[in-house]
Amino acid sequence: MEENKMRPAESARENLPAERDIAVITKEINDICRQAQATALMYAVEIGRRLCEAKSLLPYGQWGAWLSDEVKFSQSSANNFMRLFNEYGSAQISIFGASVDSQTLGKLPYSKALQLLAIPSDERETFAEEVDAENISTRELAAAIKEKEEAKREAEELRAKLRAAEEADGEMKKKATDYDEVKKDLDFAVSERDKAIEKAKKLSADLDKAKKNATVPKAELDKIKAEAETAAKKAADESAQKKIEALNEKLRDAEAAKIKAELDAKVAREDAERAEKALKTASPALTEFKTLFDQLQATAAKCRAALEKMRESDPETAEKCEKALKALAEKL
Repeated sequence: MEENKMRPAESARENLPAERDIAVITKEINDICRQAQATALMYAVEIGRRLCEAKSLLPYGQWGAWLSDEVKFSQSSANNFMRLFNEYGSAQISIFGASVDSQTLGKLPYSKALQLLAIPSDERETFAEEVDAENISTRELAAAIKEKEEAKREAEELRAKLRAAEEADGEMKKKATDYDEVKKDLDFAVSERDKAIEKAKKLSADLDKAKKNATVPKAELDKIKAEAETAAKKAADESAQKKIEALNEKLRDAEAAKIKAELDAKVAREDAERAEKALKTASPALTEFKTLFDQLQATAAKCRAALEKMRESDPETAEKCEKALKALAEKL
């Protein structure tokens, strides 16, 4: 009797249809898994739709208690469901309920759909297609999202540095203009003072010449004398010299500000150029390598832990596995 009894696996095989190709079975299993995942997301969107509706109906302050007592959801879980509905749910609700408003995103499992909420809605579908979100692991998707966020942050930093460089250039031009205007005012003041001195000298010489000429009428002499005195007073006017001194001081300040602005602009431009160069030369292959290397390190740590356990129960096999691991390391 014992010999006629079949083992469970043999009995199960008798109930299966005729033998099929393993590749076909593998594909069917993967297809069913994807369908189940998509259905799970659809259910999550439907739950989110109803949670949004419930929250709008409940009096203020009763939302948390209702979640805990009636549907056994934490507020964070409820928020996730509602975000999924708001971000993925179609604006048009059919007779079958809400639907995911994207074929690409609609194929994703709940966990990946939640991860992709970190990507702006207008970029989400394109990003999911680019990284093949449906077929990569959640860890790989998290790494891709992190990489995109870092690239976005670096791009924003570059834009900020470019703006700073433009502002520094603008400030440099303004300080240069200020300097030129002060220099122009100073040159004009010095020119006016020099003209006044030259005129006073000329009129003084004319007066001396007229005094020596007995034929010059008194009225003409008095006129030359008056003009010479006026010119002498103007040439000796302290306010003109004070104005020149003030303009000289202002020019020194303007020159210092101009030099500082030029240095600031140079530093800002160099900073922006370095950032732009770093962004342009960033290697996608290097980023991919870093991600894979991190995963390899994690796998190696797990292998070492498994070897330690194996050494206690099966030292001989553990030794063989360790040799295989070392051989792999040498190939790498």
